[in-house]
Amino acid sequence: MRCLMPETSHPPSIESTPDMRITGLNRDKTRTTEGSDTVYQVYFELSGTPPQAWRSIFEGEWKVLNPTQPHLWQAASIDGRFLLMHCPLKGIASHLPVLKKAVAATNKSYKQYVQEQATERGRREDVWQQERKAVDNIADSLDFD
Repeated sequence: MRCLMPETSHPPSIESTPDMRITGLNRDKTRTTEGSDTVYQVYFELSGTPPQAWRSIFEGEWKVLNPTQPHLWQAASIDGRFLLMHCPLKGIASHLPVLKKAVAATNKSYKQYVQEQATERGRREDVWQQERKAVDNIADSLDFD
């Protein structure tokens, strides 16, 4: 009897990894932050709900694009299929180009991550196949009554 390789949670393949895009501003969800009259929770709609790895990469890309502005590092985050920005309404126009750059850089880094994961998964599957073949060869050579 042959064993099957256990199923694991695999990241999507590069072919099935669409780029995330900022598609608009959600007017209904955007509102003032509790306790402030000037800072808003601005909800930019994304083209889809990004996976956790994409979200983590976005945080790093956002920091790279704003190295001298640590006050902005916590200002942008992913909330489901939204990119959430905490800023005054008048600041949205100046932040949007940098947010778009962060999303584009994240897409690029995420595709590289997916490719690396696929390569590693393939290597692990090769090792697993070699192990199974060695076990099968031994099992086939044994004589049981």
